Amino acid sequence: MQCLKFIRNRPAWPREAALVAVAGAGLLGAAVPASAHGFGQRYDLPVPLSLYLTGAAAAVVVSFVIIALFVHRPLAGALPHAPRIAAPGKQWPVATLAGQVLTVAVYALVVAAGWFGNQNSLMNLAPTAVWVIGWVGLVYVSALFGNIWARIHPLAAVFGWSELLWRRLTGRALSTGVHYPDRLGVWPGLILLFAFSWTELVFPYAALPAAIAWLAFGYALVTWTGMALFGRAVWLARGEAFALAFGAFARFAPFGPPRRHDEPASASMTAFVVFLLSSVVFDGTLATPVWARLENIVVGAVAGSETASRMIARTLGLLAVWLLFLGTYLAACAVMQKVAGGWPAAGTLARRFAFTLVPIAIGYHLAHYLSFLLIQGQYVIPLASDPFGFGWNLLGTAGYRVDIAVVGARFDWYCAVGAIVAGHIAAVYLAHRTALATLDSPRRTLASQYPMTALMVAYTVVSLSIVAAPIVETSSGPTLDPAAALVAVPPGALIPEPGTGRLHAVGPSRTARLALTFRALGSTFHDGTRMTAADLLYPYVFAWRWSTRDGGEGAPYDPVVDAVTAFARARLVGVRIVGVDTTSKSTSFGDVTFTRELLIVELYADLATDDPERMAALAPPWSTMPWTVIALMEEAVHRGWAAFSRAEAARRGVEWLDLVRSPTLRAHLAELVDAFARDGYRPVGLEGLVTTEEARARWAALGAFSRAHGHFLVTNGPYRLKDWSPQAVTVEAFRDLRYPLGVGSFDSLPIPRRGFITRIEPADEGLKLSVDIETVMKFQRSYKIVREPLATALATSPLPPVLVCRYLVLAADGRVALAGTGDLATDASFRLGLKGRLAPGDYTVQTAVYVGGNAMNPEIARIPFRVADGS
Repeated sequence: MQCLKFIRNRPAWPREAALVAVAGAGLLGAAVPASAHGFGQRYDLPVPLSLYLTGAAAAVVVSFVIIALFVHRPLAGALPHAPRIAAPGKQWPVATLAGQVLTVAVYALVVAAGWFGNQNSLMNLAPTAVWVIGWVGLVYVSALFGNIWARIHPLAAVFGWSELLWRRLTGRALSTGVHYPDRLGVWPGLILLFAFSWTELVFPYAALPAAIAWLAFGYALVTWTGMALFGRAVWLARGEAFALAFGAFARFAPFGPPRRHDEPASASMTAFVVFLLSSVVFDGTLATPVWARLENIVVGAVAGSETASRMIARTLGLLAVWLLFLGTYLAACAVMQKVAGGWPAAGTLARRFAFTLVPIAIGYHLAHYLSFLLIQGQYVIPLASDPFGFGWNLLGTAGYRVDIAVVGARFDWYCAVGAIVAGHIAAVYLAHRTALATLDSPRRTLASQYPMTALMVAYTVVSLSIVAAPIVETSSGPTLDPAAALVAVPPGALIPEPGTGRLHAVGPSRTARLALTFRALGSTFHDGTRMTAADLLYPYVFAWRWSTRDGGEGAPYDPVVDAVTAFARARLVGVRIVGVDTTSKSTSFGDVTFTRELLIVELYADLATDDPERMAALAPPWSTMPWTVIALMEEAVHRGWAAFSRAEAARRGVEWLDLVRSPTLRAHLAELVDAFARDGYRPVGLEGLVTTEEARARWAALGAFSRAHGHFLVTNGPYRLKDWSPQAVTVEAFRDLRYPLGVGSFDSLPIPRRGFITRIEPADEGLKLSVDIETVMKFQRSYKIVREPLATALATSPLPPVLVCRYLVLAADGRVALAGTGDLATDASFRLGLKGRLAPGDYTVQTAVYVGGNAMNPEIARIPFRVADGS
């Protein structure tokens, strides 16, 4: 763990714990954005990205020049190979049989674990075995040692054994011997590979073990059907997606068996190879802001649920990126034909050069998935002892903890750069030798490689830009129903009962002015439990329970809770948990894939406004603490041990609630947690959301945490309290692969940047503001803050910062007359829309620009502003 220590000169530690104590109420009144977690993660490069892109492109160009000058032997026959380390087959029959038995057993185990095991993807073997080992790992094995998969293919092995038994019993072949149409080529394999990539990149339940099991079972049926119809060898060569993919990756394996490389690909195989490239690029594209904007446009244009709309958007994106790559490749081949004198045809050239793209595909896989394999692949160690997630320890490895520090962001970036550049240089080398074998003169050969090299340079720049793009979490945010002024509240919406907090149905025929949809990114709490619907709803229960002043003697009440939740309680009509959207792609360390849960919540309110931030701040369904901690604090206050607020503590003559530093209170709470764990205690309001067994597990986790750490301050933040004293507090980074915010999420916080308003001019809509912002130039461990005009910063930075301009208009008597945010214009200035929104009179406009979410110590401009009569 990384530890951060904050030293204070004052003798006393401020009451952070007390602030956390009322967080359940405070979150309902806080002005926060609609998306529960929005994060952008990046590694700050030691030099600007433009230099990397220029250097990488130059490396490809220089390699072309060197290859053109010194390589004169055409690509014919087999390339030189390193000594073969492994070549299973006829020479190694025992090893081949053992490998087949092992893969068949693992395949069966994956299906069984998916069907019958724990459905938590990190506690079940199926997701790791399929997505990490079965796909990413075997790509690298094939690229190094050849197509070992062809020998140990579990489905082919089962069919082969069955065919052998059938032949001995009946004397006939198991397959029907139907002729495979030549015109089909490998299109069936491409269709199946597209389906596999669609499952990985689009299907929202790709990490769900049961879904993986059904998909594996269905794929087995498809494969065996193809083998039964056309024969085992024919289907493996034409229709089996993984045999084709691993075979393509193995084509230039340095330790694999030699093979000829001068035969052209078929049209379908050309399309297949291009798809191997494009699918990985599309995977990286999903993490870019550009894709987030495009996806939101498609979602807004497609009718239906948001989940279905995003699936449609990503399906179209996957298809479009493949067609774009295929189109650019065919266009480059058409230009090659022109510059080479019109012969051979562009289609012939495309088939001839198709396999030269394989090194690029291998480089892309390394760039996007190596850190994924090195980190997520470690889960195989504990899962080998407990594949079903039942708590077994068959091999003694169940206690292994994944080390996410095995690779760092710096390693990930340099590996990506090296892999992409090396892949393109290898492709240039193979393309040149292929051209020597295809064309009849050195001049035509050299001319033909200009467009191919230009294509390689373009691929290099695009792929590196995608890898370097910040990782973003998109959310639909709050939406206002445009169809009608009043929105019908659905029957499933709930509202707490004042005084008790008990959740009950809103009731029939209830309407609201506003409908909000939140997508809360589920996280892991420090005690190891995961956020559920109960954690989202219990803060509402807490707020309504502790905000009723006339509840009688002994009734729960705190004036601070009453005050901070008044706005939300006055306007909230109902809240409804729609469901949980489990998605498979959430890159939070390089390209490491995490399973995440998006808890979809609808909120209905009596509030008429078109300001998204004000709508989102109404009562966001998000909890910084598990419901157990909030309920534990309530019980402490109920029993008279403490009070939530300082004023109430002074009035009652009790402690101000402190989950950390009060030994007496900690002892009381520890006894209480043990009792709650025995009884499976569920507070009022959660009876229908939490079972007794679930409650026992949650209380047990809280008790275990308190015994291990000496306090009850459990949150879902990125830092966890480690130790404390009157002079200092030590917190440690909370690093867990189940936590949705990964390495780099908070990089902007240590060096906050500011914005400065440099020029103010009148504009048609109100005011025009010219702005300077600070940018950070990092060089290894040092950095320099540079102030430059916003237009310059936006033009030169590949990663534009998040910019917000806020303004407040004060009337002459000091009252707030108007508030809002400025619009960023195309000329990089902000426009404040004041026209027609203020009555005649004198005003003062206070405005500031926030860079990267930094709202600390802003540079506030104060502008006198007059609205004349009739204007």
